[in-house]
Amino acid sequence: MATNESAVTELTVEDLVAGIGLEREVILKSTNPIFNNKSVRIRSLKAKEFRQITQKASVKPNDLASNFEWCMEACRIGILTPGIAERVGDLDHDIILQIGGQIIAGSIADEKKIENFTTAD
Repeated sequence: MATNESAVTELTVEDLVAGIGLEREVILKSTNPIFNNKSVRIRSLKAKEFRQITQKASVKPNDLASNFEWCMEACRIGILTPGIAERVGDLDHDIILQIGGQIIAGSIADEKKIENFTTAD
């Protein structure tokens, strides 16, 4: 597969800072009318933040408690909307799972890309 080398540039510290600051928005869906259709600004976790979460709790398939703990920790770190991260424990559980799930999903590498890394040139 040919690449257009003129379009390739080296990653810089400025790129790193810009990437860390990249924000996304989660539109909440809830049976609680206070939270429904509200938005929250989030960011992906940095590698060291993701590692901190994985060291606190291991996620087991079909284990709601560990998944919830991961989402809580991800919310505490990745929510950018002022005041919300500090009060994440006051949110409804379904909201924590929605927001935390989006933060984690944006922070995990695609398994196929990781597998393909071992065969990279």
